[in-house]
Amino acid sequence: MPNLSKQKNVAGKLIEFGMVRQTADEITHRRHQNKGEHQLRFQGQGKILLALAQTDGQSQKELATRLNLTAQSTAEFVNKLVKKQLVTKEKSTADRRKTIIRLTDSGRQTAATESVKVPEFLNTLTDTELDQFATILTKINASLYDEINTYNPSWHTKFQQTVADTLRDWFL
Repeated sequence: MPNLSKQKNVAGKLIEFGMVRQTADEITHRRHQNKGEHQLRFQGQGKILLALAQTDGQSQKELATRLNLTAQSTAEFVNKLVKKQLVTKEKSTADRRKTIIRLTDSGRQTAATESVKVPEFLNTLTDTELDQFATILTKINASLYDEINTYNPSWHTKFQQTVADTLRDWFL
C-alpha cells in the first residue's frame, strides 16, 4: 500500500495544479481578449467547434447530448460562435423544429488550429517525464472510469464516448 503522506502530498499537488492552471488559463484568456483573439480549446465553445469538426451539421440538441451540456448552455455557446462567425444556424429541412449548426470556413480553421495546440506547461517536461506522466494519467483515468462505471454504467458509456470523440482529433 502506498505511503499515506506521499498520497496526501500528491493530492495537494493536484489541487494546486488545478488552481494554478485555472488562474493561468484566465490570464491567458484575458490576454487574448485584449488582442481580439479567443482561446477556445476545451471550454464550451471549443468543445462545440471540435464536435462539429468531427461531425458537422448537428442539431443543438445533439450537441448538448453529445457534449453533456445543458440545452441553455449549448444555445448560449452557439450564439457566441455565431457572433464570431465561426458557425451558422439554420432550420432543418427535414424537421423545422430543429436548428442545425454548421461550421463556417473560419470555424473549421479555428477548430483545426485549436486541436493541435499543446499546453505550454508541458514544454517543461523531458520525453522520459512525458512518458511517465502519460502512464500515470492513464492509470488514474482508468480508475476514475471504473468508478463512474460502478456508479452508472449507461452514463459511463456515454461519457467515455464523449471523451473519445472530443480527444480523437487532438491526438491523431
